[in-house]
Amino acid sequence: MAVKSTLSKWATQQSTVTDRIEDVMTGVILTRATMLAPVLTGALVNDGRVEKNPEGGRSVVFGSNSVPYARRRHFENNLHPQTLYYLQRAGESVAKENIKKYVDMSEL
Repeated sequence: MAVKSTLSKWATQQSTVTDRIEDVMTGVILTRATMLAPVLTGALVNDGRVEKNPEGGRSVVFGSNSVPYARRRHFENNLHPQTLYYLQRAGESVAKENIKKYVDMSEL
C-alpha cells in the first residue's frame, strides 16, 4: 500500500497564507505611518510604499530620490515633534496587536 503525502500541498498553502498576512500587515503599517507622517507639501505622505525584500518578507519604505528627506524627518522634526518616529510607531502598533486579527483580515 502506497502512502501519498500532502505535505508539499500544505506547505504551499501555508506559504500563500503567510504572504497574504504579510500583505495585510504591511498595508496597515503603511496606512498608519501615512497618518503619523509629517505633511508639509504632501510629498512624503504620498511616497510611502510596500516593497518585497529579495531575502523574503516585505518592508514599508518612505523616501526616494524625489523625497530624500524622509529618513531625516523620521528622526528629526523640530517644527512638529509629534511626528517623530512615524514609521517605527506604526510598526510597533501593529506588532502589539493580536496576529489573529490579521489572519482573519487576510481571509476576506
